[in-house]
Amino acid sequence: MKKIPVFVKITVKLYLLLIAIYTAFRVALLLLNLDRVGTTTFSEVVRAFVMGVRFDVVTIGFIIAIPTIILILFSFFGRKSRVFEIIYTWFLTVCFTFTFGICSADIPYFEQFFDRFNITAFEWMATGDSVFVFKMIFEEPTYILMMIPVLMAGFVFWFFANRIMKNSTGWESVGYLRYGIYTLLLGGLIFIGMRGRLNEKSPIMVGTAYFCNNAMLNQLGLNPNFTLARSWLDSLDPDNQTVRFMPDEEAIHNMQQYLGIEKPNDDYPLARTVEGSTDPKNYNVIVVIMESMSYNKTAHGGNSRNLTPFLDSLMDKSLSFNNCYTSGTHTYCGIYTTFTSYPVVFRNHALKRIPVLQYDGFAAVLQNLGYQTAYFTTHDKEFDNVAGFLSLNEVERVVSQADYPVSEVKTTLGVPDDYMFRYSMDIYDYMAAQGKPFFAAMMTASDHGPYYIPDYFEPRSTEIKYQITEYADWSLQRFMELASAKPWYDNTLFVFVADHGAALDTDYSIPLSYYHSPLIFYKHGMEAVASEALASQMDIFPTVMGILGKPYVNNTFGIDLLNDSRPYVYFMGDNKYGVLDGEWLFINKPGAGKKGLYKYRDKDITNWLEVYPELGEAMQKYGESAWQMSEYQLIKKKTKILLDK
Repeated sequence: MKKIPVFVKITVKLYLLLIAIYTAFRVALLLLNLDRVGTTTFSEVVRAFVMGVRFDVVTIGFIIAIPTIILILFSFFGRKSRVFEIIYTWFLTVCFTFTFGICSADIPYFEQFFDRFNITAFEWMATGDSVFVFKMIFEEPTYILMMIPVLMAGFVFWFFANRIMKNSTGWESVGYLRYGIYTLLLGGLIFIGMRGRLNEKSPIMVGTAYFCNNAMLNQLGLNPNFTLARSWLDSLDPDNQTVRFMPDEEAIHNMQQYLGIEKPNDDYPLARTVEGSTDPKNYNVIVVIMESMSYNKTAHGGNSRNLTPFLDSLMDKSLSFNNCYTSGTHTYCGIYTTFTSYPVVFRNHALKRIPVLQYDGFAAVLQNLGYQTAYFTTHDKEFDNVAGFLSLNEVERVVSQADYPVSEVKTTLGVPDDYMFRYSMDIYDYMAAQGKPFFAAMMTASDHGPYYIPDYFEPRSTEIKYQITEYADWSLQRFMELASAKPWYDNTLFVFVADHGAALDTDYSIPLSYYHSPLIFYKHGMEAVASEALASQMDIFPTVMGILGKPYVNNTFGIDLLNDSRPYVYFMGDNKYGVLDGEWLFINKPGAGKKGLYKYRDKDITNWLEVYPELGEAMQKYGESAWQMSEYQLIKKKTKILLDK
């Protein structure tokens, strides 16, 4: 050991210390998600941790490389300097404490999205919503508690790193030849560690961590600092700024076939004329977009906790679709798709796209047919550019936090759900008195942290995550009770859908419960039907138009579920997507080289893609054609049919 240069001994000890700290965060992540592990073996768990060391080494290498060069130069002169040791220790402490903060933030992020920390978490910083998000974070106690392990990890690193530097010996020269050899060896090992693998074609990628069919263990090995950096670099690649699944012409041809467009419009290739019925209805339409209301939270979805007794009872007396899926995993995705019947694409924030586009969507079409239009939210209407987007798309009135009494605003998310519903009654009365039908959408928020439950509601559950779902369901019941006493109730079609679900099942890298949503069409006197047909959030608007029986031009990706059917539904996360039918789920993570085909009904984690490649190709083609054509529509500004065309 005396013959080994001091810079080698210091660097190796620091690597081991950091690997131990990162491993501790990985153990915490595993322990907090044991219910997501499913069937596995001890050897697979060990392999996930070994894989984790590889990604930890990559992360450490990129931070420690330049400081190590300075350490080597300092060591070359054979002088031990306490000032240098202090500066070196504190510099690394600051740098790595930041990475520990990412590891800590990754734990609640993973709980929410079943995905490791990535650039999506910072999208709001560049869009003017940072203050709003910070308020949400600091109003949620569990998020603040995550600072404790960061400070502890930072102190542990500083304490042991300081001892390593302070007790280091052998700064005197060990011979130029041996010094040079050790320098080359250490530098080579650090460089190899930064690449993560020896293969010369490609360094380590996120997909390298996927070594088995267990979605939880595949992600466990990743280091969130790596996934954050990788996603940021990918976002800078011009090829990732737009969708490039296939040529536009091919996507257009495919979608026209899928949607049955036999005589396409040359200017608007997605448009098809719907004649309407001989007896059109002037029903009012109220769409309630429910925050995080996964179908898996309902008794119909197999939940035994009785969290949603009202929604379950409503399904029993409504037109209900049990296989409906949202387009994405964020609230803005649900708002965008519900209003426009367009899919969302990866990290492209649809409501903030520049320029903001107009669509032949819900509000625009109904307003053109003589409807009044409104939107209700519990909090700031400017968050996610909701008000700006909706106002440009023919929503005449946006009711938000600024309209409610200050005393009723309880958190950053504004007023509780039931207060928004109560407040809306007078506005609906006013709209009904105008002699014209109205369309309104209402976005709830209570089932999202920071949680607030009013004193007048008494939950049955003891855990807050269940209590808040009970409260959200109770608020919906209060809304319908209040509405049922109004003269306009019998002439109103109510639609209930989630903005997105929640990561309750984690059999696959895409949690289906995050997309699986209730879809309920209710009108007093309507025949109750429980449909098992595949449905998408995009289909709400065309289906409502079918129920109303009104003529219009459908310039969207949605279908009328009462008169048409779809072979697949498709949905997209921040860096991967899924396509499914009644039996199979196809998952693809572009760029990672990882595709899978699974029997999701059986919760079978076996990848059947090699057995049924044609099916996987058909599902991939269906979803990618839709996203590619959506990008075409956006770039060419074909989302709204102009009268002068």
